[in-house]
Amino acid sequence: MNDAPRSNTGSPQKFTRALSGFGVIILTLSVLSPGVSVFVSGASIVQQAGSGAVLAFLIGGIVCYVQTSLGAELGAAYPTAGYDYASIGNAVGDWAGALTYIVSLVTLPMFLNTSAVGIAEYLHPIFPGINDTLVTLITVGVVTLAALLNIRANEFITGIFMLIETAALLLVSFLGIAHTQPDAVQRIFHPMHMANGVWVAAGIGVIGVAVNSAAWAIAGATQALMFSEDMKKPQTVGRIIMLAFFITVVLECAPVAGTIIGAHNAQAVLSNKAPFETFLAESLPDFALKLVSLSIAIAIFNACLAGFVGIGRNVYAMGRTNLFAAPINRALMRLTPRAQAPWVALLIIGMTTAAATFLSMKFKILMLAGNYTILTIFYAWGVWRGRRMGRTGQPHHLYRSPAFPLMVVLMIPILVLEIAALWTDTDTGRPSLFIFIGLYLLAFLYYRFVLLRRPDGWRMEGPADIDALEGR
Repeated sequence: MNDAPRSNTGSPQKFTRALSGFGVIILTLSVLSPGVSVFVSGASIVQQAGSGAVLAFLIGGIVCYVQTSLGAELGAAYPTAGYDYASIGNAVGDWAGALTYIVSLVTLPMFLNTSAVGIAEYLHPIFPGINDTLVTLITVGVVTLAALLNIRANEFITGIFMLIETAALLLVSFLGIAHTQPDAVQRIFHPMHMANGVWVAAGIGVIGVAVNSAAWAIAGATQALMFSEDMKKPQTVGRIIMLAFFITVVLECAPVAGTIIGAHNAQAVLSNKAPFETFLAESLPDFALKLVSLSIAIAIFNACLAGFVGIGRNVYAMGRTNLFAAPINRALMRLTPRAQAPWVALLIIGMTTAAATFLSMKFKILMLAGNYTILTIFYAWGVWRGRRMGRTGQPHHLYRSPAFPLMVVLMIPILVLEIAALWTDTDTGRPSLFIFIGLYLLAFLYYRFVLLRRPDGWRMEGPADIDALEGR
């Protein structure tokens, strides 16, 4: 029985395919936000690895390329708002889709909230007395309402904000090139960092941990899948994912390299908690630094908005595939008449994201860190099984990861290193691994004893045109 709500014509409600590839790239770049990755995540990487951050981002980009190419092949074979979870289920099996869908219910509000809480920090230079919690809650409320707009309107809004974000990144890059120091090459290939107050060489272990962090900062291009049901040509989404990835690599690596090769006082800049702002302060007046802080806050807001739009569609897909009880599934699939926004899904996302504000940042990181590695395992497994079963890499999918099975084979040592990095991090990484092993076991129990016990069992369901094309 299909529990999806129906329109006046008797057909299930669905999104209009109105987005071009360019629109999807704008929305995808807005979600993964190179600006946030550089100014927020990148700051901790620079603190950790010092001048070794350049190598960390370059090597991290290569690592992320392997993972992204696998995700792009899976997504090209099953381009739906179900995101990675549906494409993994298509390649590996319905059970894998169910597990990843269910676990994401825990991670999605945490993911959105960790972005939203950062806005207040970058508004402090302009509005010193603001309350961080209040700013976060207002941000979530405004973003929830904005996400209810037509996706073309959100494409325009995020596009404007993306231009501001890109301008800030290019400013850092060009200032670095303009002030290139005589020892720039030595800084990159003989990296130094601050350890216990002493400026020392950054060893392989330090660079290795930074590479893992940089790969995570660059990742996210597969989020294009969340907008694939709005695409005029969804079969091109694999190529869109890879194009978004390459743009991200440039926008993130350039300002990191610029800061390191252009800093007059490398020790002072690279050991500071805000290395990019400290670098800019060497060349720019105070008002310009405030504008940069404002642009970072805009980038974070933009990431939240695009994230809500995409994840709203992802939760809609959960309802369509009958993941919950029938009344909940019907509610999650309700679209506003004009904007075609999944309003119930968005309101639920808004409430859970707001509630996550009152959780500690350490807990939220625990609830995010380990899942990236587990999803990557599913990526490699999915492409391997998908090729063998003829479910991925077919001519009509328009994208396949290069030199099969090279990317799958390369992913094995990368995964070993990622797991080792998590395991050695006894404060966050190792507990996060155990948490997610437990979450996936609970998700399997839900799949086995709830979904499969329904009268007709359970099978993953996507948009009718894509399911028909793939013979599902």
